[in-house]
Amino acid sequence: MSNDDPLAQVLDIEEEFEDAGYLLGMEDGKAIGAVEGREMGCDSGFDIGKDLGFYQGWVQQWLAAADTHPEVVPARAQKKLIEIKALLDEVPTTNVEGAHFADRIKKAQQKFKVVAAMLGVNIAADLGASNNMSF
Repeated sequence: MSNDDPLAQVLDIEEEFEDAGYLLGMEDGKAIGAVEGREMGCDSGFDIGKDLGFYQGWVQQWLAAADTHPEVVPARAQKKLIEIKALLDEVPTTNVEGAHFADRIKKAQQKFKVVAAMLGVNIAADLGASNNMSF
């Protein structure tokens, strides 16, 4: 196309604006995506940490009870508690790519339910479902 053609100049301007807009959009999208990803990661990380803390504390207390009162916690339940502890100890506390921590947490949750049933513990009460405290 010739520079003398007014339509060619109009088409070139349109293409230039499209290219510039695309590049600006990509830059803004990366910045916004990073912020949104960080926020989502913080929210998800907090929930995961809260769950891990609950299960670790629960296991720790029942293992301590098994040490002081072995008649209260059957040997099979103690074995499962140790398995849960091992699963939870394998969960990384840093952002490790490819770490399948969700699988470990899910397995720990399943074993938790089995142990709770063995011990006759009301899971809903342990999970705070009926927590009516006000501060």
